[in-house]
Amino acid sequence: MKRFLIMLEQTEAGFAVQVPDLAIITGGDSIAAAKEAAIQAIQANLDGYRQCGQRIPDGEPVMSHLLNPEFQDLLFAYVEIAIPEQRIAA
Repeated sequence: MKRFLIMLEQTEAGFAVQVPDLAIITGGDSIAAAKEAAIQAIQANLDGYRQCGQRIPDGEPVMSHLLNPEFQDLLFAYVEIAIPEQRIAA
């Protein structure tokens, strides 16, 4: 399992959610729906990295996001994603 930081912001249509370490933006009509959309987007993003044989990027330190004045009004949370182990052929 790997934890990814998400940032939520209430909008007229519900909640926008960002995954800053993977440059993902999505949303949902509730916090739960926005978190689920983020999970699905992260999984799709990670599948793309795996298919291209690329390493999943390391996340920025959480404090760098918390201290960013552009993010001061956002709600921060984590989602956990199952990441299959990559096997190396012998």
